[in-house]
Amino acid sequence: MSEKVADFELKHKASAYSEAENGKLINISNWETDADMDVYGAVYGSLRVVHDINDPDADTGECSWAGEGFLPDGTKTIGFLSGTWEKAGKHVWKLSMTGKDSAAGNTRVESTIALETLTWTGTVYKA
Repeated sequence: MSEKVADFELKHKASAYSEAENGKLINISNWETDADMDVYGAVYGSLRVVHDINDPDADTGECSWAGEGFLPDGTKTIGFLSGTWEKAGKHVWKLSMTGKDSAAGNTRVESTIALETLTWTGTVYKA
């Protein structure tokens, strides 16, 4: 098991939708922390998910994250992730992504989004 960097909880703030080529729906949802995290401070970012009009109730798909954290020491970190989401219950998604952030380096994130409560919880690990 990889070294844990931090646990997190983000709250949904807004979503935007656009149409892409070949019947794709782009959903970009904005998320933020309610309180500062020990490692990343106040976190803000966007999750991008692509859906297909020909399979609107798909069980899995691609996703990506871009965000920033305002650390407790007054500095800032930026992070990018990409990976997949999959259904894990009624209105629940499990996400597995890898990427990099400027504070921890290469990272892996395992998380869950509860769509009914609009809460995203998970853990960041060193990759």
